[in-house]
Amino acid sequence: MGITTKGNGRVVFGSRIPPFMNTYSMEFDGMDDYVNIGNGVSFEYTDSFSYSFWVNPNAVSGAKYIYTKYDPFFGRGVLMYISSNNGAGNNTLNFLLLSTNGGSTATRKRIVTNAGAIISPSVWTNIVITYDGSGLGAGINVYKNGVSQAVTVTQDNLQNQTIAHTEDSYLSSYNGISSFFPGNQDEFAIFNTELTIGDALSIYGIGQPTDITNLSPVAWYRMGDGITSFPTIPDVIGTNDGTAYNENESTMVVPDVP
Repeated sequence: MGITTKGNGRVVFGSRIPPFMNTYSMEFDGMDDYVNIGNGVSFEYTDSFSYSFWVNPNAVSGAKYIYTKYDPFFGRGVLMYISSNNGAGNNTLNFLLLSTNGGSTATRKRIVTNAGAIISPSVWTNIVITYDGSGLGAGINVYKNGVSQAVTVTQDNLQNQTIAHTEDSYLSSYNGISSFFPGNQDEFAIFNTELTIGDALSIYGIGQPTDITNLSPVAWYRMGDGITSFPTIPDVIGTNDGTAYNENESTMVVPDVP
């Protein structure tokens, strides 16, 4: 930004960043459309990291994936989905870190958590999920609209095993092949830090998306705003642009926002 000091001491700004505006989200039909955001951002279980997003789902049957960074051959990576399959209620938010997802439940090397039915159908909700790099379920925190949620750890058996791999990441599906998310997503961001409750409050703000540049995300998908060449879904903070599949811009990018 250019700055000029005039003789009267006033500072004049030569150019300004446009004010933050959120006018679009992305609507997913739950049948086959999704976004591939590549392998540019990957974490190990010893890293601290976080995710933030706004979500407005339809009621789901079974498991529908919000985000995956998962290698199915090894059963390794990160899974994030909403589900009606467990006893915590419809649209229960589940978050897993995995090193081995095969074999018996007792021998699988993974952390399995859920935050209960905190995402209501047909309602916009802001979710922040954080992890502290400890390799333990206790290192996972979930915030709904800036408020800390109870996290239930149903398996805590990662045992210092790797979760890293080179498979791509996906929004709104299981690896782009199944369990497609039905509803809207907006402002999906990835951080290489463990966000705090203060950060979660800042992201939620007054109940509308805000500029999160000061929180230093490593990838940020505005999910509609900033698109200049669909199906490219730009990473507005980094270089990890995504690609939308199986839908047209006119039906996928919609003026429905928090």
